[in-house]
Amino acid sequence: MIAIRNTLHPEDMSADFRSMADVIGANALPMYDRMQDGPQIAHEALVMSFAATEGGRAHLTGLRTFLLRRQGIVPGDIVYDYDAAHLLHSFIARAATPYFYDAIEQSGLDDLFGQLVVQWPEPLTDNIVAASHRGLTVVAS
Repeated sequence: MIAIRNTLHPEDMSADFRSMADVIGANALPMYDRMQDGPQIAHEALVMSFAATEGGRAHLTGLRTFLLRRQGIVPGDIVYDYDAAHLLHSFIARAATPYFYDAIEQSGLDDLFGQLVVQWPEPLTDNIVAASHRGLTVVAS
């Protein structure tokens, strides 16, 4: 199982997306974490998605199985999400090797979405870690 800490890349910011709160408010986070520069997540990996907050903390937003697509092949739900089109276009412009994932929602942690808060391990630039990482600690649930 993998844990991913989503942050808004500075090059993806716009008038509509100034912060992770804007991404979440537009319901674009389930799309945003499926865009990776390189094949960062193994095919069929179970992924706990977190949204970054202050002080290296992150709150749980989803649990999904990620299915890796061939490089550059964008899922239709991402292509046709016009409200979040800026995120897709800016990602493609900045990514050296854009990869996309399909995702299958998984149940089991639904009652923890938005409630479970973890302290992310240092360095915070490592946005993808094993869910069993020793430095990934629960601070609230």
